Amino acid sequence: MSVPLKKYEHLKLFSSIHHNQIKYQAPLILNMFGVLNKINMKNENRYILCNFLDQYSDNVGLKEDIYKLSNQVTLNQLFLFAITKAKEKKLIGTLYNEYINSINAISNKKII
Repeated sequence: MSVPLKKYEHLKLFSSIHHNQIKYQAPLILNMFGVLNKINMKNENRYILCNFLDQYSDNVGLKEDIYKLSNQVTLNQLFLFAITKAKEKKLIGTLYNEYINSINAISNKKII
């Protein structure tokens, strides 16, 4: 990852939010998706989405290997698929937590 550490300041906003009290999480998921794209972390974004879809492939009706399938679609298509399935199966909170945990891990990472 070649992103300078100062760019992680964009992610500190999400770390400072009290996540237990957020009622509408889908708009924040979209915002986090956009911020990761903006700071050139598209691979991390794809990994978060693939990880979510892989963990809940039975719930969302995914029979193919998501990691192979993700290389055949754009990142935006993958995001739309993941958020649509999360809404249908009432897994928005789970996708939200996946993003928050990943952003916290990225924010805490130090460049060696």
